[in-house]
Amino acid sequence: MRAASVTAPGRLEVVDAPDPAPAPGELLIRTEVAAICGSDLHVVSEGGNGLPGGPGHEAVGVVVESRSPVVAVGTRVLCAPPAAAAACFADLQVLPPSAVVPVPEGAPERLVLAQQLGTAVFAMKRFWPSVRLPATAEPRAAAVVGTGPAGLAFVQLLRRAGFAQVIVSDLSPARLATATSYGATRVVHAPGEDIVDVVDEITGGIGVELAIEAAGTDATRHQVMRMVRDEGRIGLFGLYEDDGPATWPLHTVFRKRATIDMTWNAQSEEGLSSFVDAVDLVAAAPADAPTMITHRFGLEQIADAFALAGDPMSGAGKVALTF
Repeated sequence: MRAASVTAPGRLEVVDAPDPAPAPGELLIRTEVAAICGSDLHVVSEGGNGLPGGPGHEAVGVVVESRSPVVAVGTRVLCAPPAAAAACFADLQVLPPSAVVPVPEGAPERLVLAQQLGTAVFAMKRFWPSVRLPATAEPRAAAVVGTGPAGLAFVQLLRRAGFAQVIVSDLSPARLATATSYGATRVVHAPGEDIVDVVDEITGGIGVELAIEAAGTDATRHQVMRMVRDEGRIGLFGLYEDDGPATWPLHTVFRKRATIDMTWNAQSEEGLSSFVDAVDLVAAAPADAPTMITHRFGLEQIADAFALAGDPMSGAGKVALTF
């Protein structure tokens, strides 16, 4: 089979690899479409996870051999493997039933978006739990810094949660335009505009109830901490820039008594319930609904696909690999 291989930190090639064989209880899945996640960029830059097809963990495929009584051959599934087993950038992959979600008939390309959306659904359970702020009866305003695929997922979920104002910031005008189509009420084109100033203006200096960081830089983490309201909530979704210490405006956050939450490893949730919810949301969307996917490549072009996905000025949304 063909499989992506990280041959050196930051270097991806396509190689011939032996077809994997499922053990008892496992599934052999033929990949139909995979997508690049922002976390894949980090893992590749760090040297990969050592697996043919790694570190891909967003895919839709068809079960071609089943050694499990719970998933039949021919079932189309969303693949949501844990990081250590992620190998979706290959023609074939082996997963246990606990790492897949059956999906309805439909376009595999659209259904693959449920993996990214599922991670955001999982995060929102932590970022905006059932207990609401005592000062307001209903959520009024939220902000998202970074409108890549994860940020766009949060925009959708925030509007579904009832936020009347969803203010977003990004470097790319193309991404900001997509965010508007997903429900953002105000877009901020960085670095010419500062989302902290815009939030201050819109909220009359109060700040937002929930500020989500989805870009993965220290500078943007500072922004969400500065624009959250007193006793508001901060959701840190973007990955670290490096393994070193990170600074943050402790004085500001301390005096605001803000709650800070982080999220990781949605694949560990029992029953993959956030991914199940995400599949339902994607499947229910009309055929003409906006899509995060902006670019498509064959597996042999994976190096070019990663270069595009990793360029914040490219305006790319979700980059897909078709098989």
